[in-house]
This record gives sequence, structure tokens and C-alpha cells, in this order.
Amino acid sequence: MQILYGFSNCTDSTYNRIVAEKNAAILQPDQKYHGLLIKGLAEGGASVTCFSGLPVNRSVTKRLIVHEKNEVEGGVRYRYFTTINLPLFRQAGIFLASFFSVLFFRKKKQQTAVVCDCLNIANAFGMTLAGKLRRIPVVTIVTDLPDMMGGGALRNFNNKLFSLVDGFLLLTEQMNDRVNKKGKPHLVLEGHVNAADQAANESDAIEETTGKRVILYAGSVCKLYGIAELVDGFLAADLENAELHIYGDGDYREDLQRISSKHPSVVYHGVCPNREIVKEEHRVSLLVNPRPTAPEYTKYSFPSKNMEYMVSGTPLLTTKLPGMPKEYHSYVYLIEEDTADGIKSALQKVFSLPLSERREKGNRARAFVLANKTNLQQAKKLLDFIGKEFFKG
Repeated sequence: MQILYGFSNCTDSTYNRIVAEKNAAILQPDQKYHGLLIKGLAEGGASVTCFSGLPVNRSVTKRLIVHEKNEVEGGVRYRYFTTINLPLFRQAGIFLASFFSVLFFRKKKQQTAVVCDCLNIANAFGMTLAGKLRRIPVVTIVTDLPDMMGGGALRNFNNKLFSLVDGFLLLTEQMNDRVNKKGKPHLVLEGHVNAADQAANESDAIEETTGKRVILYAGSVCKLYGIAELVDGFLAADLENAELHIYGDGDYREDLQRISSKHPSVVYHGVCPNREIVKEEHRVSLLVNPRPTAPEYTKYSFPSKNMEYMVSGTPLLTTKLPGMPKEYHSYVYLIEEDTADGIKSALQKVFSLPLSERREKGNRARAFVLANKTNLQQAKKLLDFIGKEFFKG
């Protein structure tokens, strides 16, 4: 099968070079999500061409014209659009480039489909319109609901896009009622881990060698995501020889800096490259996701961070997110109430368990996602879905 993939994606080496002008070159979750899925499609036997407008804006680089040479990596052909790095010009240029790239793409004698990210609206809209003209089926990926992300009039384009595409790849079943008003074919894949992540599990390495129990949170440091409750709950738990390490940026940053200056057990690292964070995730005692469950948006999201946490082999403590299927519950520790008191109780309960039991929990979670949720397995499900729904004959 031939897949024309649309997203502001590029190889990791090109991505790191592009964002090097930024103070911290951090691998964004969407770059990681799409990068792994693209590789999974290619390794699953698909011929993949990725059309990319490049992940740039004025905050990433001050270059007015951004150009990168086309690349081939892992069997994936990356076709980068030359980008005029000014808001309206950039979007218009990406729309036109993606439209004509699909319109004049030379199809081989095999099934061809367009797969695009709905949030990358200029790219997705251009590829979708060209796909409709050429009668190529279009599947759009919805990782977050556009109408819950702001953007005003821009989101009207998303609604139009949803009416044009032929199918959906969704992160949760609840999304289907919001975006798929016409009952088109849809597939739910909550995320994926890297099938190549077979590194030796070093979970609890710090605890074993120093006796120090490190709890790690990495992600958006925003009050909306329960970071304040996590810090308050950790301090109230008063765990012996424990530290809370936090990575990320957001509106709680200054509060964190103030708290960490008064409480040495709360260590704020700021923004760090993803590869460094992943390395630490393999060495600490516990990973935590305190995201509140009450907001409506939690029904329509499955945090990719949970997948990254689980594949590390380090046990995960998380809230009962509505978008997280119950099959995950037996592989993680659960926060029953997403309040400071609830987090305090959950932390005390987890660390009352023997190290061996906690390690076993992390190992089971790692084995589960590697056996069922790798990018190769999820990509195969997507290819099977496209073949079944759009190429039945």
C-alpha cells in the first residue's frame, strides 16, 4: 500500500537542527507520535511519502525562508516544503504545496491513501482536497479535539475537513461522537510505543544504589494538568528519603521555582531534551501523571506520556483518565481522587510496598505495551483498516 502522510514532521536529526536555535531543543509529543507511526507504516510494508511544512514558526527560528533537503530514512521519503516563516504566508504556502504535491503525485500500481493530522490544518486541507479530486481515500488523525483548543475561526476549517475526509483515526472512542457526525469508518488507537525500545530496564537504579526514592513528572507544567496538586500532595506525604523531580514549562513555573528553593526535595529541572528525560525515566522509582479527570477534555485524550512512562519499565502512578481504557488499570497504580490529599494517599500507599513488588508492576506494564501497543502493531491496524474500509474490492 502507498501512504501519502501529511504532517509538519521530519527526521529526528533534521528536527533537532531546526530547533537548535531555541534555548531548549525538546522533542514535542506530536513529532514523536507521528514519527513513530510513520516508521511503523514503512516497516509494515507500506510505501510512505511524508509531505511536511516543517515544524517552524517565529519562536523556533528567526529565519525568514526555511529550506531543508528532501531525505530518505528508514524507507520513508520526506518531502519538505520551502517555508516562508511568516504566519499567513507560511500557512498559505503549506496549503498550496500540499495540494499540488498530492494532485501531481505519481501513483504506483498499488492502493494509495492519504493520512493527515487534522491539527496541521493547512497541510491536511490541501492534501484532502487533492485526494478528493483524485479519488484517493483520506483518513485524518485526531489526537486532540480542535474545538477544545481555541483558534476561533480557524477551527471552522477543521469542521469542514471532517466533512470531507473518508475516515478517522482517533485516540478515544468518545471522540467519535464529536467529530464523526456522518458515521464514517473510524479506528481507535490510543497511542503507541517504540518497538525498537528494547533497552535494558534500569528501573529503581537510583533507589538501589543510593536509597533515594525519586518520583518523576515530565510534561506541561500547567495548573490545568494538576501539577500544583502533585507538589502539594508530595510534600504532605512526607515520604522518607524521597524527591520529586519535575521537567517541563508552563504557568506554574515560577511557583515551582519558589517552592523548590524552600523545599530541596522538590527539584525543578525546567525544559530538557526528550532523550535526557527518557533516560531518567528508566532510572527513577516512580513516574506520575496527576492530570485531573473532571474536565470534559479528558474524555477525548489519551496522554502519550503514559505510553512513554509504561515502556520505561518504571511503575506509573496515574489518575483514572476517562480516555484510558480499563485494560490499562491492572498495569499501573491509580490515584483514586485527583486532589492533593488523594495524591498524598496514593504516594504513601505505593511506597509502603516492597521495592520488588513495585519493580514487578513496572515490568508488567512494559511487557504489556511492548506486546500490544508498539508502533509496528498500531501501524498494521491502520493499514488493515484502510484496506478493509476503502479497498474492499
